[in-house]
Amino acid sequence: MIKRTLVSQPLESTKTQPLPFQRAEEIGSRKSGRSLFSNVALLLLSTALLSWSIRLIQSQLTTISSVDAVVNGTLTDIRAPQEGIISKVAIKTGQSLSSEKELFVLKDRRASQLQTQEISSRLNQQEAELEQAQARLPRKMLLLNVVSREAVNQQKLAVSENQQSQNQLLSDIEGAKSRCELAKLSYQRTKFLNSQGAISRANLDTAEIELKQRKSEVKSLQAKLATLQVNEDAVRGGLSLSRTRSNYDPSIRLEELQLQIAEERQGIQIFKRKIAGTKAELSQAKKDFQRKQGATIKAPAAGVVWRVTAQPGKFVQQGESLGQVASCKQRWVDAWVDEQKVQLLQVGSPAEIKLNGMGSSGTLKGKVSVIRSGIGRLAAGEDVAISMPPNLPRQTQVRIDLDAGSVSSEPSESGNLCRIGYTARVTFPVRTTSLFAGL
Repeated sequence: MIKRTLVSQPLESTKTQPLPFQRAEEIGSRKSGRSLFSNVALLLLSTALLSWSIRLIQSQLTTISSVDAVVNGTLTDIRAPQEGIISKVAIKTGQSLSSEKELFVLKDRRASQLQTQEISSRLNQQEAELEQAQARLPRKMLLLNVVSREAVNQQKLAVSENQQSQNQLLSDIEGAKSRCELAKLSYQRTKFLNSQGAISRANLDTAEIELKQRKSEVKSLQAKLATLQVNEDAVRGGLSLSRTRSNYDPSIRLEELQLQIAEERQGIQIFKRKIAGTKAELSQAKKDFQRKQGATIKAPAAGVVWRVTAQPGKFVQQGESLGQVASCKQRWVDAWVDEQKVQLLQVGSPAEIKLNGMGSSGTLKGKVSVIRSGIGRLAAGEDVAISMPPNLPRQTQVRIDLDAGSVSSEPSESGNLCRIGYTARVTFPVRTTSLFAGL
């Protein structure tokens, strides 16, 4: 038994232990497997580095990146229309606003009704004057009727009197003519007798004088008749060539009354217009008094609340700023670009804006609108939300207007202030020909 064991041990060891050349082959196969993996990994890493380098070079050659950029916008001040105490603040910073939304309620406890009372007193006085003018008008109308009848009667009486005077003159003229004919016959007879020597020359002269007197009397009466006829024509035409003892002419008084009535009617219309204007002024004064007691300040336009400086209980003066509203529709991006590369940009060049921390939803599109370069340039206006510092000697400010479609597609959430103040990275695609031309 012992021998079998001794003999069997060497045989088992020869079966289990590998030969030397077999061990070498196994080691060689392991080394060849490790080298292949390393080569593949190294190849993949080199390819990735090469691709990244190519993309980096291509990006550097085809785009210009901003050093810094920020979304900017315009601000609208909300000012107090009057002095008073803030009783209500209906907004908070970052809140979205619609047009005509209530922002503040302002009360003025010192508002006085003195102006309203003064206008009311003036209105009462004007109404009293109107009543007096309306009362005078009927009396003048009645007097006008009386004077009109007097004028008609006076005309009739004057015509009748004139006609009677003419008739009397006609009778007198007939008598004067008869006497003139008798004087003429007496003169002829006296002349004949004087030629026969029957009477003296003195009788002839007397007869001649008598004839001349009768002729003059006829002419005088005829002239009076012509005057009466002229007076009749004047009376029929509403005129008077003679004055009465009291210098009273109804026709003149009639014209005066007509003028006074026209002026009275015009004055009544003026009073009515004044009263209408005073009533409108009184109504406005009452509205102003009510508004001062509780004035409501509304949003001038849609946007977001940028800043609130007024708090309930604060006393504010007229024109004092209560806060600011930023318009989401009037935004742009202010970017800083290396001064050596700005020559490749021009107004109208496209730009891509990526807001920091926003991911894919924070990508906007726009175009260059303003390029401010050089040392000591003028600073931007004070109405912007984000005040930009003066540019450094090697940097240029570029303003990018956002595309309408890009802005409308951007999500708007209450509290984000329309992304105003967000930093961003702006890239400007350029052509390689422009790049080489710049170099």
